[in-house]
Amino acid sequence: MYTFEVPIYYTNEYKTKKDKTILVGLNWYRNAHHRTSNIVKHYYHDIVAVLLRGKKFGKCRIHYKVFWKRRGTDPHNVRSIVEKFTLDGMVNCGALIDDSADFILGTTTDWEQDKENPRMEITIEEIQE
Repeated sequence: MYTFEVPIYYTNEYKTKKDKTILVGLNWYRNAHHRTSNIVKHYYHDIVAVLLRGKKFGKCRIHYKVFWKRRGTDPHNVRSIVEKFTLDGMVNCGALIDDSADFILGTTTDWEQDKENPRMEITIEEIQE
């Protein structure tokens, strides 16, 4: 079993206006410019590549725990996009062979509020067959 954390907020840095911090979730993603979403996707790929350097997983189950900052946050919206970017990053860095149902045999989700440290904890449990 292996657990790691990824952020659920991303700060867009601008040259000519104030930086903007966004909650990475489905509501943001559906309205984001494709260049911006691509930058955020690569941000997650880079984080995963560092956190999982040298790790290799076969078939597994994954548990997600979303810690949000504000009440009213929809944890499923956050999980959907952060999960996608993170799994793609895991495949990209070689930690997973593929993120299809042939290798990810199941997922679960929990959530709670943490005003001081919003994040998503990801626990990977390898399945021996």
